[in-house]
Amino acid sequence: MATFQPIHFIPKHREPQILSLSIQNIITGPHYQDAGTNHWCFYLETRQNTFIQLDCLPSYSIPSTILPGGSKANLIISELETTVSPDIQARFVLGVPPSQNTTVKNLLDILVENGRHKYEFDFKGVGCRYRVTDQVELLYQNGLVVDRAQIETVKAAIVKLWPEKSPLELDRGAYYQ
Repeated sequence: MATFQPIHFIPKHREPQILSLSIQNIITGPHYQDAGTNHWCFYLETRQNTFIQLDCLPSYSIPSTILPGGSKANLIISELETTVSPDIQARFVLGVPPSQNTTVKNLLDILVENGRHKYEFDFKGVGCRYRVTDQVELLYQNGLVVDRAQIETVKAAIVKLWPEKSPLELDRGAYYQ
């Protein structure tokens, strides 16, 4: 049986070009709600005026090793033809220091080095908000974003159901080895 590969580039043939792009801002936010929660992911605004989406989605076909009934996640890195998704309910910008030449590869390397590409969703296929909360802290700790107030704004927004802005406890996924 082949080993599960959680990272996927779309389009695959553009992987080297995507990895070399310099990040100007990291954008996150709640998408239109489905099943009582919002989906959250990252959009990387590049200095080349393009957008890369980092989206973590349940595979539904590779069983979780930690969460009963859950599934392993796929980390989808997509080159977008437009900006962020039109169904996003709010945008939260995490500025990348302009003095750094932070590339998509730099960001992905931090995720992989810290095992953050190995994620599992619960049996309902939810857990992305917990993952985004965890990732923004990791990006801050590694100096990819430096404005603590921006991090706190994202963390306060992610525990709400949008667009109502009513409180919503985080559904937890889990990291595996």
